[in-house]
Amino acid sequence: MKTAAPPFIPDRTQENLLLFSVFFVAAPHLLNLRWDIVLYFCLMAAWKFASGYRPALQPGRLLLFLLTVAGAALVYVDYHRFYGREAGSSLFLVGLGLKLMEMRNRRDVYLVVYLAFFVALTQYLFSESIALAVYTLAAVGLLFSVLVGLNAGPVLSLKARFKLAASLVAQALPIMIVLFMFFPRIAGPLWRLPDEPTIAKSGLSDTIEPGSVSRLALSRERAFRADFKDSPPPPVERYWRGPVFWHTDGKRWTLTPERGKNKVQTAEFSGPAYRYTITLEPQRHRWVFALDLPKVIPGDLSQTPEYLLLAQGNIGERRQYTITSHSKYRTGELRSEERDRGLQLPETPSLQVARLVDGWRRSSSNPRDIANKALLHFKEQPFVYTLNPPPIRDKQVDTFLFETRKGFCEHYATAFVYLMRVAGIPARVVTGYQGGEWNPVGKFLEVRQADAHAWAEVWFSGQGWTRIDPTSAVAPHRIEHGIDLDRQMADQEVSFNAMERTLFGTQFDLQDLYFRTRLVWSSIDHAWNQWVLTYNPENQKRFWNALGIVDWRGLITWSVSLLVFCGILIGLWRRPRLNSRPGDPVMTAYQRFLKKLAKNGVTKRTGEGPRDFGARAASERPEAKVAIGAITELFLDARYGRQIAPGDVERLRRRVKAFRI
Repeated sequence: MKTAAPPFIPDRTQENLLLFSVFFVAAPHLLNLRWDIVLYFCLMAAWKFASGYRPALQPGRLLLFLLTVAGAALVYVDYHRFYGREAGSSLFLVGLGLKLMEMRNRRDVYLVVYLAFFVALTQYLFSESIALAVYTLAAVGLLFSVLVGLNAGPVLSLKARFKLAASLVAQALPIMIVLFMFFPRIAGPLWRLPDEPTIAKSGLSDTIEPGSVSRLALSRERAFRADFKDSPPPPVERYWRGPVFWHTDGKRWTLTPERGKNKVQTAEFSGPAYRYTITLEPQRHRWVFALDLPKVIPGDLSQTPEYLLLAQGNIGERRQYTITSHSKYRTGELRSEERDRGLQLPETPSLQVARLVDGWRRSSSNPRDIANKALLHFKEQPFVYTLNPPPIRDKQVDTFLFETRKGFCEHYATAFVYLMRVAGIPARVVTGYQGGEWNPVGKFLEVRQADAHAWAEVWFSGQGWTRIDPTSAVAPHRIEHGIDLDRQMADQEVSFNAMERTLFGTQFDLQDLYFRTRLVWSSIDHAWNQWVLTYNPENQKRFWNALGIVDWRGLITWSVSLLVFCGILIGLWRRPRLNSRPGDPVMTAYQRFLKKLAKNGVTKRTGEGPRDFGARAASERPEAKVAIGAITELFLDARYGRQIAPGDVERLRRRVKAFRI
């Protein structure tokens, strides 16, 4: 015959700790899920808290059924399904709130705690930051303290529960690290989420129009980090190549799909080689970025004839790849198809543009001289490099060149390419990133979305496609020193660094402290990404090779040795605690009581029980008979009683502390 679950004994401290722990676990989801789902969960938790003080508020079965239907309806109305990242996490959160309301016995408490563990796990579907990892570790410790209190009962104080839970987590950490580093990793996840609706991600677009690059200029969002094997290139050579644009309708530049199977022409490389590893953040496109121009690329990346690197699919998660690039290069001959695309114009140039270009061509027929004339025009005329250019409705190039003369990098790059095409020189627009902030702590280069940039490539006979950046003619500090994002965000206008900043400067103020703190935190975050988030089979194999592990025997030897070592350390750490039993406050208080009696000549005999000893002590010290009897009864109830009232342990402590003879 199946026995009924034991009744749940309400312990106010235990129940409040459970509610606090559950809310603490669910708190990050307050920023991830819809407001009505969050409100539903908060109402369930508040209702449960109130019903603990007023049992009449505890809902019946019919009301619980209606609440369940309402919660499921909320999820479906919000997401139109019950699976996926947001919908599935919402369903877990709704279920956690309902289980709190249904909690009646010990089994229900266990289910609430285990469901809370799953809710904590779903948070990693939204973020994998080190801050969330630390937060989740604290949440797990809180849930363990609930389990400790549930098994030990009120004999353990709140402090003792936290201490024991922290001890359990601390003992598990080294074992977890060993298994993480040495357990063979599988290429790719064991499971994946169903396709989610498009999630907006900051980054470069597959079109260029006024504002498409400048809208990123105030974004602190990271694009990627680059670790160089040796020294990085100087700032003026930090061009990170991205999409290449050929076609324009006069207002917008778009990517042109490849026609046929044109092979990548082999380039001639010279100058220093830069070998580096990029940690690329998730984005909504296939393209990946490389220092202009890549020479050696990984096998899982492909290269277009425009030297753009492509992954096999959209970059939905953070990934690493290693590339070797040269800043000096010469590309191959110009194909006829490329010439046609590089000279495409949306319409016949205006009279003003034609006169301007004809003047350059009359002075020299050399394409290089014409390009230099165009750069000189941008430099000598009152052009302004700004984040907030006036809007242009039509005749984009003419209005920019002869009227507003204010723009961001995309304005100058597209106008320059247009002028080159009018002059009969093949040209195209390249987007990507320029510059990056050097981190002297972690020794890496950090490129943010604010470093997004656009430049031109012009084809010269004997040299091939040559990079020309018209922005350097208008705002040379943008290329030489990069942007000052802090000032740029404060002023809402373009700001440049006076020099490349270092960790230890000559001045120290709040701004300098913020800068140093940001560098240190960025280094910690980068190490987290490298050693945890991108610890894939290839990185694991490199780590094993560094330890001399070449086969499964070495792997087993290292793993077992480290696990045994962790076990020995845990045993040595726990040994004195096991002997002293610091987690039993009842025995600790009673031992203090025995010591006070022993100082007054009343010593407990071997084999003498607490009740017999209490009677003998009361007869030998009749002046303390009442106090001895009360302490003895409190100890027996707290130690051996079937049910312990929450205040018994504290009353025993106070009695022993006040005991005097």
